[in-house]
Amino acid sequence: MCEHKDFAANVAVNRMEDSGRFMADITVRCSECDLPFQFFGFPFGLDFDGVTLSPDATEVRLPIKPYGDAPTVLGDRFVRGFKISKNSR
Repeated sequence: MCEHKDFAANVAVNRMEDSGRFMADITVRCSECDLPFQFFGFPFGLDFDGVTLSPDATEVRLPIKPYGDAPTVLGDRFVRGFKISKNSR
């Protein structure tokens, strides 16, 4: 059984086409057994103005901007994102 003592993290920086926005997608895996780690405490989905998770929670999505740049304000003609929530029944 792996004790998960060493880790590998990956950061993919994506430019959102035609919006001037950027996202940093982060994943973490155990270097020994290659098991992916899950993030928690954030909603699922995609939000250009907030932190979200992939549906399997193995990727955290962070909106980022170049230092000193003001956030881009998107007009009504752009989709700002989506969120997924569990229906509590």
